[in-house]
Amino acid sequence: MTIGEKIKALRQANNVTQEKLAEYLNITYQSVSKWENNNALPDISLVVPLANFFGVSIDELFDYGMQGEEAEIESYDKRDYDLAHHKTPETIRERIALWREALQKYPRNFRCLQQLAYALHDTLDRSFEEDCYQENAKEVISICERILRDCTDNAIRSSAIQILVLTYSRSYLTVADEGKAVKYAEMADSIYVCREILLEHAYYTEQGKKEAQSHKHFNNLTFMDFLTGNLICGPQRSPEDTIFAMKSAKTLWETLIYDGNFLFFHSRMGLICSILAQNYAKLENREETIHYLQEAYGHVKAFDEMPTERDVSFTSVFVCEATSARHPMDSCMESFLADLRKPCFDFLREDEAFLALMI
Repeated sequence: MTIGEKIKALRQANNVTQEKLAEYLNITYQSVSKWENNNALPDISLVVPLANFFGVSIDELFDYGMQGEEAEIESYDKRDYDLAHHKTPETIRERIALWREALQKYPRNFRCLQQLAYALHDTLDRSFEEDCYQENAKEVISICERILRDCTDNAIRSSAIQILVLTYSRSYLTVADEGKAVKYAEMADSIYVCREILLEHAYYTEQGKKEAQSHKHFNNLTFMDFLTGNLICGPQRSPEDTIFAMKSAKTLWETLIYDGNFLFFHSRMGLICSILAQNYAKLENREETIHYLQEAYGHVKAFDEMPTERDVSFTSVFVCEATSARHPMDSCMESFLADLRKPCFDFLREDEAFLALMI
């Protein structure tokens, strides 16, 4: 059997058209036709992608060895994990290059496509040049729609839906389309039947009940984060209205985690207190501004002093079966100190209590 005949047999066995194979390899379908008719051979750069597309050993096509796909994708994931915690334009570009490299080898790996879509989506803000993010938005949509068309993994499909909604709903993009954003959002599962909720009910053995409680406590934290996030990211408001919203969010967190052991969520408390300080500063209320800056500093410091790469348990009875950790690259202090340079604090530049926070 010739190489062309092998490609054709594999393609037909996998129910893949010439056009679809060409799409994943970024070539024309005429090239695939030439291979199968033995009028041409695949370029050497396509040897590995071809074998990996069909999930076969390269030895079945050529005399060549390869590393296991799963192990190599895991190594890409580890490199991506480190880059993702240095979220700068440079590291985002490195992540894009990383997953493009992975897809050169594994063109039909939906995990790689998912990660490339996420990395490209990170460029869709105005810190990148407009031509860059407008073109990347089109590629994000193309990748995610390909995933929905061909992938059967529910988790990856859900990610594609999420990315499509977030992309189509960015009003400044040329691809913005509220109708499509709504259409894809409606494809997602209801919150009442999502994985997180169902896991609370899936366990029934004595050992399983502990797992169910762990999921329930994790959900308490997650849903509180969503609720208070909506309060924090509300529409443009007056300082007085913002103060009311932030105090409400603060009270909610302090009710759930009444013992002050916020762990990862010290980051959220630090943000809430910082916003409170900024809005009291707009009212030139020195006492409340300093009070909330000092409280924000305490939360930021507690977050940065958390153990890294090790799960720690919460102690509030409402969430004590959940654990928390932070990545070594995560830090809130730099953001807090940047906030202190905002113009709203200019009236405190000579204040001793304020200056002490900048040391």
